[in-house]
Amino acid sequence: MPARTVLQQFSFTSGMLDDAVEARSDVKAYYAGARDLTNMLGMAQGGVKTRGGFRRVGEVTPPTDMANIRLAAFTFALDSSYLIVLSHQRIDVFRDGALTQTVVPDPLVANDADRFYSASELPEVAWTQSLDTMIMVHPDYPPRRLIRQHDDDSENWVLSDLPLTNTPTFNFRGLTLGSATISISGTVATITSSEANDFEAVDLSAGAPTFWVRMHGGLIRLTERTSTTVVKGTIVLDPEETSASEPGLWTVEEDAWSDMRGWPRSINLFQGRLYFGQNRARPQTIWGSRAGSFFDFGTTADVLDDEAVELTLDNDQIAAVEQLFVSNDFLALTSGGIYACADTPVTPANFFFKRQSELPSSRIRPVELDGTVVFVRAASDGTRATCNELVFDDTRQVLVPQDIGLLAGGLIDAPIDMAARLGTETDGANHLLLANGDGTVAVLNTRRSQNIAGWTRFSVGGGGQVRAIATVGARIYALVAQQIAGTLRYLVEQLDPDCRLDGALEATPAETVPATAWSGLDAYEGAEVCLVGDGFDLGVANVVDGSVTTPEPVSALVVGWRFDWSAETMPLEAELTDGTFVGNRHRLIRATVRTDSTRSFSVNGRSVSPRHLGDMAFAGAASESDALVTVRFLGWGGGRRNGGSTVRVTGDSTNPASILSITAEVTQ
Repeated sequence: MPARTVLQQFSFTSGMLDDAVEARSDVKAYYAGARDLTNMLGMAQGGVKTRGGFRRVGEVTPPTDMANIRLAAFTFALDSSYLIVLSHQRIDVFRDGALTQTVVPDPLVANDADRFYSASELPEVAWTQSLDTMIMVHPDYPPRRLIRQHDDDSENWVLSDLPLTNTPTFNFRGLTLGSATISISGTVATITSSEANDFEAVDLSAGAPTFWVRMHGGLIRLTERTSTTVVKGTIVLDPEETSASEPGLWTVEEDAWSDMRGWPRSINLFQGRLYFGQNRARPQTIWGSRAGSFFDFGTTADVLDDEAVELTLDNDQIAAVEQLFVSNDFLALTSGGIYACADTPVTPANFFFKRQSELPSSRIRPVELDGTVVFVRAASDGTRATCNELVFDDTRQVLVPQDIGLLAGGLIDAPIDMAARLGTETDGANHLLLANGDGTVAVLNTRRSQNIAGWTRFSVGGGGQVRAIATVGARIYALVAQQIAGTLRYLVEQLDPDCRLDGALEATPAETVPATAWSGLDAYEGAEVCLVGDGFDLGVANVVDGSVTTPEPVSALVVGWRFDWSAETMPLEAELTDGTFVGNRHRLIRATVRTDSTRSFSVNGRSVSPRHLGDMAFAGAASESDALVTVRFLGWGGGRRNGGSTVRVTGDSTNPASILSITAEVTQ
């Protein structure tokens, strides 16, 4: 009599695994992983459930070929959170899923469009936010700020330049060659050098960087070049003496940030200081403002603790500061590795970064999730972009990066954006969302205290592709590129656990409900959409003149696009007395699926419904129920040629499911 083996998968905590892991049944993750988890969301308890649909909240219409769009969260208070959508010379502000204001150039103000970023510039924009101000940086422009102005009745958003004072200077020209003398008359200083070459590069024309002379502890802002060897300027810091200075002991400097030298590329706030990192001329440098004064980068000869700070990450390779990030540590994520600020609180005397790892960071904004910092490794020189978390190593006393997508393999594919959401009242899992270059989203379900860390994959219905992703509090937003009636459109959508369609839009009844005529769908004019009315799948219809007709009268109608979901086990495997299933003929006899809140689905292509006759509703939406569904199979499902058997549970978004466990009975 053939031996029967019962295999049970109690959870999917290891998530979707790479194809290569099918050869590694010795790996513990194999028996808690899956071959496929598409459009499923990991649960904190270990199961998986169908994700909600993406509900349409707005649309961005950039000019042709200018479709770079960024999403940013703006949190003023617990009850005042916004989604900021940055597109070509335009800023849209959403609150609670509704557009509240659009900020665009004022046509009555000359060159006002120069304050806004173009589509080609948006990929290089970085930002940080505190209270009612978001500060944005780009390597080609001075920093800007988006301010929320408000009173009791209204609010207004304004974009303006950042009012920086006492900006840093740097000696780009090297040592001075001549000796110098200084004479002072009031606030004006005259500096004379014995070498004309010392002032040869000084350019005081309009639009040029500001030039400075630093001498005897003093700082003079140059305003006039009277000859090849004589310059004049305004005293900013008084020199300690006026005696002659030897060659190399005084310097001719210029603004560290300028159109010629470049502007800061990375930014963050830490312990009362505003920090900038990297410009074109000084890619490895980090600057910090005065403590308690974000926009002032002033210093004095006294070097007080609250003065501005500056540090260059000297290393044997380029360590361009791609991101500045604050969690438990103040981190500099660079092209040459990860650095952490050694001492806090920061002062000019202790401002130092210690290298933690050589792993290079990409330009994607890091996130903090489940007590760790998550970042994307830069893809270069044939290496693949990976998703890593920083874990503290007690032995080495450093932060060590660990590849958290190692077993998920190709699920992470050329990532372009990343966001994180902490567990909510209805969903205790923490989720990391990684938007891939192919339009899919890799989602990590993690709960470190329960040893849960598993990936799933989102694929948007109707052929949509996710181009950007962000979280605002517990809400997940995505920018979806969608072909609608032959035109590529860019939709701002919110993941809604109660929604069953992507691009979901509520229709307006054109008559007394229940109704068959529905309007208000001009946004989807000419498109074929799916209809869900009163919880029923009503098929598809074409939108004509902004309207559709349902086959039956309904009281509420949502239109959009269905998406398919699937949960498939790894090839069934067990150690038997005479070997394993690998390479041996075997067949799947039956599969039992434990479900929660489920209507109907398919198991290995066979349609099943967990409902019983007594539970069926003949009026109203089909009920969702908990069930233990058993399906029996005939024929050989695995062996030497076609690999191992699997249990594959599938359905579409109009029939969601929660899969808690799968039990399979296999015989040889």
